[in-house]
Amino acid sequence: MAIQSYNEFYLPYVSENLGTMFEHAIDSGKNPIIFWNTFITSNVAKQIEIGNPKYLTSSALDYLIELYGKGISNRQHIAKDRYYWAGWILAQFQYYTGYSFYKINKHLSIERVLDMYPTLHEADVTKFYDVAMTYFKNQIGITNLQKIRKARGLSQKELSNRANVAIRSIQMYEQKQKDINKTQAQTLYRIARVLGCNIEDLLED
Repeated sequence: MAIQSYNEFYLPYVSENLGTMFEHAIDSGKNPIIFWNTFITSNVAKQIEIGNPKYLTSSALDYLIELYGKGISNRQHIAKDRYYWAGWILAQFQYYTGYSFYKINKHLSIERVLDMYPTLHEADVTKFYDVAMTYFKNQIGITNLQKIRKARGLSQKELSNRANVAIRSIQMYEQKQKDINKTQAQTLYRIARVLGCNIEDLLED
């Protein structure tokens, strides 16, 4: 278990707020994947991660106003469905691990978390921890390039041909024999364009 950035006293409030925020955003017509990606790269997520007291005690609506402005009205009745659960459980997991929301999402996508709802939403929270950590352990050593390439259904050869990058370079990036973080921006741009991602998504921590 990691060293937490805030007192456990605040965890129920943060978990409730993230669950309500997520459900409220979906109810307001936000795409769940785009919304979560917006949140994990936001100042709101960062301030929660470092334990800023203001953000630990803010409301779900406060989070949404910071993310989107005042275009989202408050709801009076929240039905606790899979979006609520996903936000709630990820707040718990972030506290438990000390990982950033962004890092969690890189190894355990929000789509996968939402798919876990039917089997895990009534289980003890530690069951989710166990399942989530399995995904982290299984991906140790797998590069972002390889994960994204496979998710797009492309072979190394296909990516090489479409991006006009030598297949040996692709192989060396994926085997960590060559540091992709030090690759020329033009090469990264061609790879990212083919894979439909940002250059930053290809870089390693």
